[in-house]
Amino acid sequence: MIRNLAGWVGASAVRIGKLWVPGRHTETVLANYTKQTFCLTGHEQYPYSFLGSATAVRFGDRFFLLWCRHQTKEFAPNDVTIPIEGGKTLVSGSRLLFVNDDESSADEEYKDLHAMEFVPENYQSPNLEAAFFPLSEADVWKGNPDANFYLFGYPTQLRSVDYELPHVHVQQVVTTGEYAGLSHARYVHSLKITGKGRFTQDGMSGGPVYHIAKDGHGFFIGLVGIMVRGGNQRIYFIDVRFVLSLLRSA
Repeated sequence: MIRNLAGWVGASAVRIGKLWVPGRHTETVLANYTKQTFCLTGHEQYPYSFLGSATAVRFGDRFFLLWCRHQTKEFAPNDVTIPIEGGKTLVSGSRLLFVNDDESSADEEYKDLHAMEFVPENYQSPNLEAAFFPLSEADVWKGNPDANFYLFGYPTQLRSVDYELPHVHVQQVVTTGEYAGLSHARYVHSLKITGKGRFTQDGMSGGPVYHIAKDGHGFFIGLVGIMVRGGNQRIYFIDVRFVLSLLRSA
């Protein structure tokens, strides 16, 4: 993991949803909400395809996985899974949400956003709920370009898969970004990656962008958006305010 978040926060307590955690633990807690997708291929020798990142959020009393349609367009929704129970079990969601493809969205990137709902009682996992980021509307990014941005994801180049052993090793990165402006596409913004460490942005799609802000009670973490594409040390993300509109439609 490329570490720089804890150093910025220092020893301060940070609120994530309603939970207060020591600043030095913030990265570890947030890392749990970013998932490596395991797409089931049905092939006996090569059973999985790893197609980037995804973000698990809890919105009210409902649980969703967010990612981009272009990542998994060759797979049925039931074949898009994430690991739980320390990576021992793969689970898929119960219901797929997507943006209707009509004339108003014909050339828009925001329709790339997908959400899959997970119903906890459908899984034999007592800790499933802890794997979803508590998404609070009050804490989300409101468009401030001077915010402190942090990005989580699983770059393709930091993944090693050996089916003969068998062995799967994936590395999550955490890095910083600064606001670079609105995209020409609706609800899409860009960030310039500023953190240490060099990696290509392939595989980061579907991962979260967070901001750290401060209110009268102290520091807190809020969701900024979901990464949709990147390259040349730039990341483009779908605004969290559009993400909320999709989740409300459920």
